[in-house]
Amino acid sequence: MANRLPTIDAYGTVLLGSPIWNVRAPMIMTTFTEALDFSGKTVIPFTTHAMSGLGTTERDYAASCGGATFGEGLAVRGEKARDADDEVGSWLRRIGLLRG
Repeated sequence: MANRLPTIDAYGTVLLGSPIWNVRAPMIMTTFTEALDFSGKTVIPFTTHAMSGLGTTERDYAASCGGATFGEGLAVRGEKARDADDEVGSWLRRIGLLRG
C-alpha cells in the first residue's frame, strides 16, 4: 500500500468501508488494519454487497484490529447504494455520528 497512515491516534471512532467479495472484505483491508494500533478505538464497518451483507467483516476486523470495540455495522446492497441516503442517515443517527 502506498502512503500508509502512520497512526490513528487522533481518532476515537474509525469507520472501515469496503465492498464484500466472496463473503469478506478485500484482503487489502486486513493489510491496512494490521498495520495500525486500534487499542481503545471503536471500529464501525460498512459495506456494499451482492448477497452476503457484512459477511465476515466483523469477525475479520475483530482479529486484525486488536484492542478495538465494535459498533453497529451497515451493509447496503450494491445496486441500491445510490438510493441509500435515508438508510445511511438513519444508521449514522443510530450510532451517534449524525444528529438531527
